[in-house]
Amino acid sequence: MIQIQHLTKTYKLKNKTTFLALDDVSLNINKNESLGIIGYSGAGKSTLLRMINLLIKPDKGTILLEGKDLSKLSRKELNETRQKIGMIFQNFNLLNQLTVYQNIKLTLDISNYNKDKDQRIKEVLTQVGLLDKKDEYPSKLSGGQKQRVGIARAIANQPKYLLCDEITSALDQKTATEIIELLNAIKEKYQMTIIFITHQIDMARKICDRMVVMEKGKIIEDQKTIDLFINPKEETTKQLIQSDLEEDKLKRKNVYQLIYVDNQNETILSDTIKKYQINTNILQAKTIDLKNQVIGYLIIEVTGEKQAEAINYLKQNGIEVKKHV
Repeated sequence: MIQIQHLTKTYKLKNKTTFLALDDVSLNINKNESLGIIGYSGAGKSTLLRMINLLIKPDKGTILLEGKDLSKLSRKELNETRQKIGMIFQNFNLLNQLTVYQNIKLTLDISNYNKDKDQRIKEVLTQVGLLDKKDEYPSKLSGGQKQRVGIARAIANQPKYLLCDEITSALDQKTATEIIELLNAIKEKYQMTIIFITHQIDMARKICDRMVVMEKGKIIEDQKTIDLFINPKEETTKQLIQSDLEEDKLKRKNVYQLIYVDNQNETILSDTIKKYQINTNILQAKTIDLKNQVIGYLIIEVTGEKQAEAINYLKQNGIEVKKHV
């Protein structure tokens, strides 16, 4: 268990002003849970994450890891405790002059891993699907492959805790989802605690049992993931969820934008559904009042065998139709 008690951190800026990154933050992280810490840029998420292993030291407050106050440990004791914590970074942080194999081996060397290193390296590379890339250099890898190496490196010495700092934000949607699926498999295999920092609530909801929302250096909401989506309490949380819902809807296939004047869409769309036996799902609807007219925007998902004919019919009847990309 990780216990975070009354953490405060202020940064001094170049113009001699100060920035309060954390403001009296307290949080308990339970054994084997996946905790998401979400919020917009500047909320204090990464500062909080990096205090868990004292990469950043707080001005005030304590971090207890399994009952030990990290600030009171000797350098040797702190290094030993840090071996229980793996970390994955947004920008991968791989050493370009080392191969994939050597990047992971370096971590094991530093941590004084006393088992068969070669076997362990091959084991984690197999788990992340990159055993065939073990002799490649990072420059030859895609972004998703680099992050897989970062994951393999982070779990190589079998930590109990895994800190993930915006690890999907530099990846495309498909690759990011694959990384989340990989993390879920790793958590199930190793029964570790995951702390997942992100501004992408659509990624966090796929892995986190519980989420806390941060804003201006404070935790403003803390709920189980399902409860957060059903009953968000704070306006920032509602905005994060709404943006996720809208983005998720528009990622579907066969989505079209219909633009029409006044009420012409109502009967035409109804006629189209009957005539071509298609199914429609309205994703968004909006009207804009002009001086003497109303312009309507409708985003719909269309399914059915005669989808193409239906779209042509709408166009022939004066509806502007655009494929939503």
